[in-house]
Amino acid sequence: MAKRLILGLLYLGWGWWLAIPNDKLKVVFCNVGQGDAALVSKGYFQMLLDTGSAKGGVEKCLGQEMPLGDKKIEVVIISHDDSDHSGALVNLRKSYRLERVYGQDSYSNNLYYNDSLEYGGIVFKVLYPDRGLLDRDNDSIAGLLKYRGMSFLFTGDNDLVVEESILNRIVGERGVDVLKVSHHGSKSANGEKWLAAVAPKWAVVSVGKNNYGHPDAGVLANLEKQGIIVKRTDKSGNIVFEEK
Repeated sequence: MAKRLILGLLYLGWGWWLAIPNDKLKVVFCNVGQGDAALVSKGYFQMLLDTGSAKGGVEKCLGQEMPLGDKKIEVVIISHDDSDHSGALVNLRKSYRLERVYGQDSYSNNLYYNDSLEYGGIVFKVLYPDRGLLDRDNDSIAGLLKYRGMSFLFTGDNDLVVEESILNRIVGERGVDVLKVSHHGSKSANGEKWLAAVAPKWAVVSVGKNNYGHPDAGVLANLEKQGIIVKRTDKSGNIVFEEK
Protein backbone atom coordinates (compact mmCIF):
# COMPACT_ATOMS: atom_id res chain seq x y z
CA MET A 1 0.00 0.00 0.00
CA ALA A 2 1.30 3.44 -0.90
CA LYS A 3 2.26 5.49 2.09
CA ARG A 4 0.66 8.89 2.58
CA LEU A 5 0.18 10.77 5.82
CA ILE A 6 -2.75 13.16 5.87
CA LEU A 7 -2.59 15.92 8.44
CA GLY A 8 -5.55 17.76 7.03
CA LEU A 9 -5.21 20.30 9.81
CA LEU A 10 -8.08 18.10 10.92
CA TYR A 11 -7.39 14.36 10.53
CA LEU A 12 -4.73 11.85 9.55
CA GLY A 13 -4.59 8.49 7.83
CA TRP A 14 -2.89 6.30 5.28
CA GLY A 15 -4.21 4.64 2.15
CA TRP A 16 -4.86 4.63 -1.56
CA TRP A 17 -6.47 7.72 -3.02
CA LEU A 18 -7.58 9.43 -6.20
CA ALA A 19 -6.78 13.13 -6.52
CA ILE A 20 -10.08 14.87 -7.26
CA PRO A 21 -9.80 18.64 -7.76
CA ASN A 22 -11.71 20.99 -5.49
CA ASP A 23 -11.30 24.56 -4.31
CA LYS A 24 -9.76 23.59 -0.98
CA LEU A 25 -6.07 24.18 -0.38
CA LYS A 26 -3.79 21.15 -0.24
CA VAL A 27 -0.07 21.30 0.54
CA VAL A 28 1.93 18.12 -0.01
CA PHE A 29 5.50 17.62 1.16
CA CYS A 30 6.61 14.97 -1.31
CA ASN A 31 8.75 12.06 -0.24
CA VAL A 32 11.75 12.61 -2.52
CA GLY A 33 14.43 11.08 -0.31
CA GLN A 34 17.29 13.42 0.58
CA GLY A 35 15.82 16.57 -0.96
CA ASP A 36 12.93 19.02 -0.96
CA ALA A 37 9.75 19.18 -3.03
CA ALA A 38 6.38 20.58 -1.95
CA LEU A 39 3.20 20.83 -4.01
CA VAL A 40 0.63 23.54 -3.33
CA SER A 41 -2.67 22.69 -4.97
CA LYS A 42 -6.09 24.35 -5.23
CA GLY A 43 -8.41 23.02 -7.89
CA TYR A 44 -6.46 22.95 -11.12
CA PHE A 45 -3.88 25.46 -9.87
CA GLN A 46 -0.54 23.93 -8.90
CA MET A 47 2.58 25.50 -7.39
CA LEU A 48 5.72 23.40 -6.90
CA LEU A 49 8.41 24.52 -4.47
CA ASP A 50 11.62 22.68 -5.38
CA THR A 51 11.74 19.39 -7.28
CA GLY A 52 14.05 17.08 -5.34
CA SER A 53 16.85 15.25 -7.14
CA ALA A 54 16.62 13.73 -10.61
CA LYS A 55 15.99 10.29 -9.07
CA GLY A 56 14.03 11.47 -6.02
CA GLY A 57 10.63 10.46 -7.37
CA VAL A 58 8.80 13.78 -7.53
CA GLU A 59 6.99 12.62 -10.68
CA LYS A 60 5.36 9.82 -8.67
CA CYS A 61 4.23 12.29 -6.01
CA LEU A 62 2.77 14.66 -8.61
CA GLY A 63 0.98 11.80 -10.34
CA GLN A 64 -0.62 10.83 -7.04
CA GLU A 65 -1.47 14.30 -5.77
CA MET A 66 -2.36 16.39 -8.84
CA PRO A 67 -5.83 16.15 -10.42
CA LEU A 68 -6.16 13.21 -12.78
CA GLY A 69 -5.01 14.19 -16.26
CA ASP A 70 -3.62 17.57 -15.21
CA LYS A 71 -0.20 18.02 -16.84
CA LYS A 72 0.25 21.72 -16.16
CA ILE A 73 2.06 23.33 -13.23
CA GLU A 74 1.38 27.05 -13.13
CA VAL A 75 4.28 28.04 -10.84
CA VAL A 76 7.61 26.41 -10.01
CA ILE A 77 9.91 27.99 -7.41
CA ILE A 78 13.47 26.68 -7.10
CA SER A 79 14.87 27.78 -3.74
CA HIS A 80 18.47 27.28 -4.93
CA ASP A 81 20.34 25.27 -7.50
CA ASP A 82 21.62 22.32 -5.43
CA SER A 83 20.72 19.05 -7.13
CA ASP A 84 18.57 17.81 -4.22
CA HIS A 85 16.32 20.84 -4.71
CA SER A 86 16.42 21.36 -8.49
CA GLY A 87 17.66 18.10 -10.02
CA ALA A 88 14.29 16.91 -11.37
CA LEU A 89 13.49 20.17 -13.17
CA VAL A 90 14.84 19.00 -16.54
CA ASN A 91 12.71 15.85 -16.50
CA LEU A 92 9.64 17.74 -15.32
CA ARG A 93 9.92 20.04 -18.33
CA LYS A 94 9.54 16.95 -20.53
CA SER A 95 6.48 15.62 -18.70
CA TYR A 96 4.63 18.77 -17.64
CA ARG A 97 3.89 22.20 -18.98
CA LEU A 98 5.67 24.53 -16.54
CA GLU A 99 4.10 27.93 -17.07
CA ARG A 100 6.44 30.00 -14.93
CA VAL A 101 9.70 29.03 -13.24
CA TYR A 102 11.22 31.22 -10.54
CA GLY A 103 14.68 30.91 -9.05
CA GLN A 104 18.08 32.57 -9.04
CA ASP A 105 19.78 31.38 -12.17
CA SER A 106 19.94 32.12 -15.87
CA TYR A 107 16.83 30.14 -16.82
CA SER A 108 14.48 31.59 -14.20
CA ASN A 109 12.70 34.71 -13.16
CA ASN A 110 14.39 35.91 -9.99
CA LEU A 111 12.59 36.34 -6.65
CA TYR A 112 13.82 38.60 -3.85
CA TYR A 113 12.69 39.94 -0.49
CA ASN A 114 9.36 41.81 -0.67
CA ASP A 115 8.33 40.15 -3.93
CA SER A 116 5.04 38.30 -3.75
CA LEU A 117 3.00 35.95 -5.92
CA GLU A 118 -0.80 35.78 -5.70
CA TYR A 119 -3.10 33.20 -7.25
CA GLY A 120 -6.75 32.71 -6.30
CA GLY A 121 -6.28 33.92 -2.74
CA ILE A 122 -2.98 32.06 -2.25
CA VAL A 123 -0.20 34.51 -1.39
CA PHE A 124 3.50 33.59 -1.39
CA LYS A 125 5.52 36.42 0.16
CA VAL A 126 9.29 36.25 -0.33
CA LEU A 127 11.26 36.81 2.87
CA TYR A 128 14.76 36.13 1.56
CA PRO A 129 17.22 36.70 -0.17
CA ASP A 130 17.95 40.38 -0.62
CA ARG A 131 18.66 41.62 -4.12
CA GLY A 132 22.20 40.99 -5.28
CA LEU A 133 22.87 38.01 -3.02
CA LEU A 134 23.71 34.67 -4.58
CA ASP A 135 25.44 32.11 -2.36
CA ARG A 136 23.60 28.86 -3.14
CA ASP A 137 22.48 27.24 0.15
CA ASN A 138 22.66 30.38 2.24
CA ASP A 139 20.70 32.51 -0.19
CA SER A 140 17.86 30.05 -0.69
CA ILE A 141 14.52 31.60 -1.49
CA ALA A 142 12.49 31.60 1.72
CA GLY A 143 8.84 32.55 1.80
CA LEU A 144 5.59 32.57 3.72
CA LEU A 145 2.59 31.03 1.99
CA LYS A 146 -0.81 32.14 3.30
CA TYR A 147 -4.37 31.24 2.43
CA ARG A 148 -7.52 31.92 4.47
CA GLY A 149 -5.72 32.09 7.78
CA MET A 150 -3.45 29.10 7.11
CA SER A 151 0.29 29.67 6.87
CA PHE A 152 3.31 27.66 5.71
CA LEU A 153 6.91 28.85 6.08
CA PHE A 154 9.42 27.54 3.52
CA THR A 155 13.12 28.02 4.27
CA GLY A 156 15.22 26.16 1.68
CA ASP A 157 18.69 25.46 3.07
CA ASN A 158 19.22 28.78 4.85
CA ASP A 159 21.29 28.89 8.06
CA LEU A 160 21.16 30.49 11.52
CA VAL A 161 22.34 33.89 10.27
CA VAL A 162 19.57 34.03 7.68
CA GLU A 163 17.03 32.93 10.27
CA GLU A 164 17.91 36.06 12.27
CA SER A 165 17.28 38.22 9.19
CA ILE A 166 13.95 36.56 8.49
CA LEU A 167 12.78 36.99 12.10
CA ASN A 168 13.06 40.75 11.70
CA ARG A 169 10.80 40.52 8.66
CA ILE A 170 7.96 38.47 10.11
CA VAL A 171 7.11 40.45 13.23
CA GLY A 172 3.35 40.05 13.54
CA GLU A 173 3.41 36.92 11.37
CA ARG A 174 4.73 34.51 13.99
CA GLY A 175 2.85 31.41 15.02
CA VAL A 176 2.72 29.72 11.62
CA ASP A 177 0.82 26.49 11.11
CA VAL A 178 3.59 24.58 9.34
CA LEU A 179 7.35 25.10 9.14
CA LYS A 180 9.41 23.33 6.49
CA VAL A 181 12.50 22.67 8.60
CA SER A 182 15.58 24.24 7.01
CA HIS A 183 18.31 22.17 5.36
CA HIS A 184 16.72 18.80 6.16
CA GLY A 185 17.12 19.37 9.90
CA SER A 186 20.78 20.40 9.84
CA LYS A 187 22.34 21.87 12.99
CA SER A 188 23.59 24.77 10.84
CA ALA A 189 20.02 26.07 11.06
CA ASN A 190 16.85 25.61 13.13
CA GLY A 191 18.07 27.42 16.24
CA GLU A 192 16.11 27.52 19.50
CA LYS A 193 15.41 31.25 19.16
CA TRP A 194 14.10 30.73 15.65
CA LEU A 195 11.81 27.87 16.60
CA ALA A 196 10.46 29.72 19.64
CA ALA A 197 9.73 32.84 17.61
CA VAL A 198 8.19 31.14 14.59
CA ALA A 199 6.24 28.82 16.92
CA PRO A 200 4.80 26.42 14.35
CA LYS A 201 2.24 23.80 15.26
CA TRP A 202 3.81 21.35 12.80
CA ALA A 203 7.38 20.96 11.53
CA VAL A 204 8.11 18.94 8.40
CA VAL A 205 11.55 17.43 7.84
CA SER A 206 12.12 16.46 4.21
CA VAL A 207 14.86 13.86 4.42
CA GLY A 208 15.97 10.44 3.22
CA LYS A 209 18.93 8.10 3.51
CA ASN A 210 22.02 10.29 3.68
CA ASN A 211 25.55 10.57 4.96
CA TYR A 212 25.08 14.06 6.37
CA GLY A 213 23.54 13.27 9.75
CA HIS A 214 20.19 14.82 8.84
CA PRO A 215 18.10 15.49 10.79
CA ASP A 216 20.39 16.46 13.66
CA ALA A 217 19.47 14.95 17.03
CA GLY A 218 19.86 18.33 18.73
CA VAL A 219 17.45 19.96 16.29
CA LEU A 220 14.87 17.23 16.90
CA ALA A 221 15.31 17.75 20.65
CA ASN A 222 14.75 21.50 20.25
CA LEU A 223 11.57 20.88 18.27
CA GLU A 224 10.29 18.52 20.95
CA LYS A 225 11.23 21.01 23.67
CA GLN A 226 9.12 23.67 21.95
CA GLY A 227 6.14 21.29 21.78
CA ILE A 228 6.19 21.25 17.98
CA ILE A 229 4.75 18.19 16.22
CA VAL A 230 7.41 16.74 13.91
CA LYS A 231 6.71 14.72 10.77
CA ARG A 232 9.38 13.28 8.48
CA THR A 233 9.06 12.19 4.88
CA ASP A 234 11.45 9.27 5.43
CA LYS A 235 9.04 7.86 8.01
CA SER A 236 5.62 9.00 6.77
CA GLY A 237 6.00 9.23 2.99
CA ASN A 238 4.12 12.12 1.39
CA ILE A 239 2.90 14.47 4.11
CA VAL A 240 -0.39 16.13 3.21
CA PHE A 241 -2.05 19.15 4.78
CA GLU A 242 -5.59 19.81 3.63
CA GLU A 243 -7.95 22.68 4.31
CA LYS A 244 -10.82 21.83 6.64
